[in-house]
Amino acid sequence: MDKLLIVAAASLAGGVVQSVTGFGAAILIMIFMPLIFSMTAAPAISDVITMTIAFAMFWRYRTSVSLRKMPLAILVYLIVSTCAIHQSAFLNTGILKLLFGIFLVILAAYFLLFSGKAAVKDSLFMNVFCGGLGGVCGGLFGIAGPPVSLYYLAVSKNKEEYLGTMNAFFSITVIFNVISRIRSGFLNVGQIPYAVCGIAAIQIGCVIGSRISGRIEMETMKKCVYALMIFAGIVSIIQGVSCM
Repeated sequence: MDKLLIVAAASLAGGVVQSVTGFGAAILIMIFMPLIFSMTAAPAISDVITMTIAFAMFWRYRTSVSLRKMPLAILVYLIVSTCAIHQSAFLNTGILKLLFGIFLVILAAYFLLFSGKAAVKDSLFMNVFCGGLGGVCGGLFGIAGPPVSLYYLAVSKNKEEYLGTMNAFFSITVIFNVISRIRSGFLNVGQIPYAVCGIAAIQIGCVIGSRISGRIEMETMKKCVYALMIFAGIVSIIQGVSCM
């Protein structure tokens, strides 16, 4: 029951944050999931929960999706993420927790220092690079958004095309990631109740967030998420070192 409550609370908070700031559901969920699940099971359950948001946003912006900007990035992502998921089975818990903690701290630092300032060029190299980096982050930690969003921000003509294309990308790749995690044994029948609980909670969170979004300063919400990321990252680093 305690695990279900933590999953529900994390997913609810993730839904609220995503609806207020436009991002962050997977990040917030993955801050808490490693506290109760292994570093192979946590991203698997997170993928199942957050894919519902990707599907919903893809459907909302489906007429703005740019299909020609997806195939290569998707191909590179799927190859790299599949390898990362497979390799995670051979990394011990200490190393995975250490890597995850470092990743969270770097991600928070990026958002605090460079979000909205960093930009990439629309090129074949950046297509492959961002798709590959997203595959590494998504495969190991279930958080592929930042690298992929950098690329689609650069190549999209407007906000609708960006949101539609990015969520179409995630709607496709998350299906393959979930299948890969099932085949690797990271996602099993015993985790279904947690996934169902998280899906219900994240949808409730989205409804709540849409109603209170006008009452909360977006920058304040973002800074709270970043601070929580840094704290969780430091805790994960300490736990990782102690397990090694």
